Amino acid sequence: MAKNEKSKAEIYREERKARLASAAKKSAKKRTKHKGAGKVIGIICLVILCVAVVGGACYGILNSTGLIDRNITALSVGKYKISATEYRYMYYQQYNQLVNQSYQAYNQYGYNIYGFDYNSSPKGQESSYKDDDGNALSWDEELTVMTTDYFKQFYSLYDNAMKENYKVTEDEQKEIDNEILQMRNTASGANSSSQNAMSMSLNSYLKYTYGKGVNESFLRDLMAKQHIVQRYSEDKQQSFEDKYTDEVLDKEYAKDKDQYDVVDLRTYTFDLETLTAKEGESEKALKARQTKADEKVKASADALLKAVKDEKSFIAEAKKVHAKAEAEEKKDDTAAETAETETKEEADTTAAEDTDTAAAEDADTAAADKDDYDADTETKKYYQTKENVTSLLGEDGAKWAFDDSRKAGNSKVFKTDSAYIVVYLAKTQYPLPTADVRHILFTTKNTDTGEELSSDEIKEKKSKADSIYEEWKKGDKTEDSFATLAESNTEDTGSASNGGLYENVTPGQMVAEFNDWVFDKNRKPGDNAMIESDYGYHIMYYVGNETLNYRVTLRQNHTQDDYSSWLDKQIALDEFKLIKHDKAIKIAYNEVYELIDEYVKRIQSSNTAA
Repeated sequence: MAKNEKSKAEIYREERKARLASAAKKSAKKRTKHKGAGKVIGIICLVILCVAVVGGACYGILNSTGLIDRNITALSVGKYKISATEYRYMYYQQYNQLVNQSYQAYNQYGYNIYGFDYNSSPKGQESSYKDDDGNALSWDEELTVMTTDYFKQFYSLYDNAMKENYKVTEDEQKEIDNEILQMRNTASGANSSSQNAMSMSLNSYLKYTYGKGVNESFLRDLMAKQHIVQRYSEDKQQSFEDKYTDEVLDKEYAKDKDQYDVVDLRTYTFDLETLTAKEGESEKALKARQTKADEKVKASADALLKAVKDEKSFIAEAKKVHAKAEAEEKKDDTAAETAETETKEEADTTAAEDTDTAAAEDADTAAADKDDYDADTETKKYYQTKENVTSLLGEDGAKWAFDDSRKAGNSKVFKTDSAYIVVYLAKTQYPLPTADVRHILFTTKNTDTGEELSSDEIKEKKSKADSIYEEWKKGDKTEDSFATLAESNTEDTGSASNGGLYENVTPGQMVAEFNDWVFDKNRKPGDNAMIESDYGYHIMYYVGNETLNYRVTLRQNHTQDDYSSWLDKQIALDEFKLIKHDKAIKIAYNEVYELIDEYVKRIQSSNTAA
């Protein structure tokens, strides 16, 4: 064997070493590849984490600006999509309207006719409304129904307006621009004299007032739609109204005049006393005593009826009867009080003196009562409908008053369950006239409490009223100039925005002094004057007679019925199908109650401070 020849063992060992080296090299390459992959995965994870953080921040920003709310749909009315922002805005408007109506009703009537406590949240506050299944609704639920109904009507009208190519007019655009300007001035503090007035951008102000998502662009778009819908609705109603001419309405009126006419009455009431049984008195005896007492009352009523010759004598006789009754009542009261307070020992020594004193007091009291009783006002029952007369005199009395054969000056006694009533027919049935009138009111009462202002404050109101009236009379004395003055000066919130105008006023509708001036038989268009009523000083401007009241009533009723019927059919069309998106509605609901709850807190805090 030669010296350099390798054995099998050596060859095996070298091959094994080479295999191990090769394996090690491959392994090293794999480790290098894996190491790079780990680095890539780490970078990817970092990017994903960054995207999540940035995405969350972006969502927060987008959410705070209201962009998300403006782009999620709460309701769909056919092809029209109502965003969560628009839903929230309109819900809040419905709420504000309910608050204002409730507040005004409370101040006017002394109690809340709507049954809504505007000092508390609507949530859980029971309303008088029910759902389709007859279940009672809370006020927040009713506001939800009101908001949904609003959108159903609004977008069905808007769609019809678009089909008829309605667009915002120049005047309407000016109104929108002016409203936006007023809001901008309020936001900047330009409309306030307070040093602590807010100062912010318009969009910040709108967000603060109405919540996120409500900005100038949103509001302008909504205002434009509202102007279009309002005008289209008015035009549609006018198209229905035009069908009901005076001739058409007069024919309908002639078929049932009693339903629309009124009568002028004078009445004086003699109350019946319901007697109770005395100890041991039988039912028969009580009935006989009651009959006798009733006959005595009837005799008094018959005596007044006999004395009446005309309307003037009715007033005079009523005044006499009332004074006599008051004197007798005071005399009886005095006798009863004397019997209770005098002791037996005092009676002998003071009887004569007390009798003289009581008689003098009775005479003074009767005289005072006689002066205080205004027979003209108390007996006057003018402008009474057949329904009113039925309530006052019963069906027989109403039938008598509205009988076609009845004549002015007829009189009669009617018995009701509680009284005998003497009735004098001053004027047979006739249709009520109407009038249009403007006024500028300077109230002499506190608008919140109804209490009369101080004498100095009343003098100041009178002076201001005189000054404005004289200023107007020095000018062109036109209706337009009067309306302009009313808009900026009247304290009557019900007519301020309309230049102090009241249309289709009927006799008896307004306070007595106002009514008497308007319906003076010599009144003519353009007449003006200063009058005083319980409410304050009125600068009056007579616009003129318009029509008879039954025409106004029938025309309005028919027009509204036709329009409502048409609108109901529109809403029911498949093209205006309503779809609710509950998640978005819930978002809008929660957000609007952040606004409402904050408002309620401010109201409650204000009430506590007061």
